[in-house]
Amino acid sequence: MKSKALIFSVAALASFATLNAQDQSASSSASAGTEKHHGSGHHHEFGYFLKQLHLTDAQKQQVKQYFSDNKQTFRSDVVNLLKAKQTVNSAIEKNPGDDATIRSLSVNVASARTELTAQRAKFDVFLTSILTSEQKQTLAALQQKRDTRMQNRINHLSQSAS
Repeated sequence: MKSKALIFSVAALASFATLNAQDQSASSSASAGTEKHHGSGHHHEFGYFLKQLHLTDAQKQQVKQYFSDNKQTFRSDVVNLLKAKQTVNSAIEKNPGDDATIRSLSVNVASARTELTAQRAKFDVFLTSILTSEQKQTLAALQQKRDTRMQNRINHLSQSAS
């Protein structure tokens, strides 16, 4: 049962990372199938990050405890986001021309994303607090690689638009 809680928490945190990285306008125009595909890739990226840090058993236990302590918050924030997205999708399906309603409902999606982003930031603070200086350097290098990939994607999409 504890491993299921940890898996859910890791998945929730992975979704935080995914949601934080998504562009608001791109996500609103993306299809549901595309969104799921990208989300699963980020889940693996999160696990990759943790594995590359070579956490000690004590650090792994601290991360596990963090997720356990924050499980309800993570779950609630993810549920709120999914419900907000579901409401927007339903509005789009029922009346795709009702721009005012769609925009109004999209504010709830943005708010839910904000909560998840705040949770991710809190986890980043926690994680950094338990890492050794060598692990912090590894994390910084991994984050730089991620940021470079994101910038390359932005550049590619910007060029395609022109």
